[in-house]
Amino acid sequence: MKSFNWKMGLLVFLSIVGLAYLGYRVWKNQPSSKFLSPMDKAPDFAFKDQTGQIFSSDQLKGKVWVTDFIFTRCQGQCPMLSQWFKGLQGQWKGNPDFKLLSFTVDPDYDSVAVFKSYAGDFQADDSQWHFLTGPKDQIYPVIQKGFHLTAEKDPSGTPGFEFIHTTRLVLVDGNGMIRGMYDGQQNDEVEMLKKDIQYLLNSRTKS
Repeated sequence: MKSFNWKMGLLVFLSIVGLAYLGYRVWKNQPSSKFLSPMDKAPDFAFKDQTGQIFSSDQLKGKVWVTDFIFTRCQGQCPMLSQWFKGLQGQWKGNPDFKLLSFTVDPDYDSVAVFKSYAGDFQADDSQWHFLTGPKDQIYPVIQKGFHLTAEKDPSGTPGFEFIHTTRLVLVDGNGMIRGMYDGQQNDEVEMLKKDIQYLLNSRTKS
């Protein structure tokens, strides 16, 4: 019976480990199954953010960005969505190529001052995370016709539930193209979003 060749065994083991690591690197640098081809362009807009300054889609050229749709009086899913955004801000903190946008679905209440206080509750960096408000007849068309998502007043809504709105998180690339929509109520979809953000940022760096 031949003795075990430990050198050969070690070489085989290291080869397997190397291939596994290479496979992991390839997987890590690929987008998720939620990632879309660049088919729909994100709408143009210009609204005031929590600093009182106008923030427009022109300022997002070349940036990777994610947006959600919330209202500050919300007792439903909005605090969770904002908590996700706080986590995204922390993960890419200070990255000038990554932005977060939160559009209000309750612009009659969510003034600049109200959004300023709300932003403070989530330790929002004013240079990276923008809370946008403005006239309802301008914001609603951006959400409904531009992003093709739901935002409307609920006539039977109780306090904290006055609006029916999407909980989707929308990923947009540096060319202003929508690349994914992720259910903010599903942890696994938020993880997919993180993967796709990094994929776009990596692609931007290489281009």
